[in-house]
Amino acid sequence: MVVGKVMDNPKKDYYEMLGIEKTAASEEIKRAYFGKVRQYPPERFSEEFKEIRAAYETLSDKEKRTEYDEIGALPEAILPLLYRGRNANNRGQHDKAAECYETILRLHPELDKIRQEYARTLEDDGKTGKAIETWEYLCAQCPANVEYAVALAESYGHRGWGKKALAQYQRALELDKSNSDSWLSFIHYHIDADELKEAEALCTKALDTVGEKATMALHLCAFVLFGPSDKTFAEECLQNIVRKAKETLLDEDNFETTLLVLINRVEDEESIQFYPYVKEFAALLPRMDDDLRERLGWAERNYDITNIENKGFDSLLYDILLIRNNYEEDSPKIKKHLITMECVLLSKKDKYYPLLGRLKAEYPNLYDLHKTFFDEALATKNPESMIRHRKKSLDKQHLRLVSYMEDEEDEEDCEPVETFRRESPKIGRNAPCPCGSGKKYKKCCGA
Repeated sequence: MVVGKVMDNPKKDYYEMLGIEKTAASEEIKRAYFGKVRQYPPERFSEEFKEIRAAYETLSDKEKRTEYDEIGALPEAILPLLYRGRNANNRGQHDKAAECYETILRLHPELDKIRQEYARTLEDDGKTGKAIETWEYLCAQCPANVEYAVALAESYGHRGWGKKALAQYQRALELDKSNSDSWLSFIHYHIDADELKEAEALCTKALDTVGEKATMALHLCAFVLFGPSDKTFAEECLQNIVRKAKETLLDEDNFETTLLVLINRVEDEESIQFYPYVKEFAALLPRMDDDLRERLGWAERNYDITNIENKGFDSLLYDILLIRNNYEEDSPKIKKHLITMECVLLSKKDKYYPLLGRLKAEYPNLYDLHKTFFDEALATKNPESMIRHRKKSLDKQHLRLVSYMEDEEDEEDCEPVETFRRESPKIGRNAPCPCGSGKKYKKCCGA
């Protein structure tokens, strides 16, 4: 757990940074933020932009702003202890952080927000019993606080107290049935217990109960649980995710995490059809790291590959592209299958060369997957020489070409294409001819 992302540097005043009053309304905060971004564009002032964005994300979120204001109102004498505890937590030194929080609470036992951070720290330090005692105290002090009620339920679950956890989740929902985070935590409790049926039923109930107030995270959870088994419902969830994302103030970390989950889901061949929604969601991110961009490109190529057969492209091209996008080429098994398909393509020039031209024009991103071979095939005037070269390269690795069925649906009625496999042992030119003539092979059948 990372605590203290809000105001973890005592020298930063977010209101002053944005040039607004502490009473500023949300529209004023937004206008001030965009004004500062124009003044400090991220491509030129990366560090300044990070600070401006942190200020905006804090002050534009009601809960974060409340916490920021509460921490800012704390006695100055305890602030160094608070920052020391938060920094220790962020370094993973939870025992040292707990000591700082304990010192603060001895001086100011009325600071419930500090006690909340203390409870989280105890959980991270593996002291679940003490954490439960702390959450129980907070729940007794603030019985209407949903966040404390859910945190106590989660602590019971981590401790393995199933019955207490279930009862506490029910109490949390009774406090506010429209709270998406409460439902989401309860759903994940069942997922962690490998109770997927219960999780699915609870997720359906949550969406029905919360309705329009359902968060992007709740819709994402529903998509993960139900797609691809219920494609119609999964598509509805994705539509809601994109809609909620457009309505939500950008939290870049949260958006990136959501995008990663969506990309992971469309890795499944049965879910690749949902890629357009993933692409639409990704477009909302002003920037993303190289790894995420690469994975998004991989998903887009797989989506295009699944659609090319419906646009008049042959299954052989589909198979070549699928291998190049999803498998390591240096695997011997993959290599011999790929080279076999290359040889089939080269042996049927009239059929495949026009399709290669179309692929290059309509799907350059797919053409580039196997560009070296495709370019060579289109340019060559001697495809037979390319076939012989590929066969020899496999012979050197003691591999053989395999049979490739071009029409898998009619496999029983199809003859396999030529596999370029020798039907009999190799015969030397000076060896006796196998026909029985008594002559050398080079002067008889091998002439």
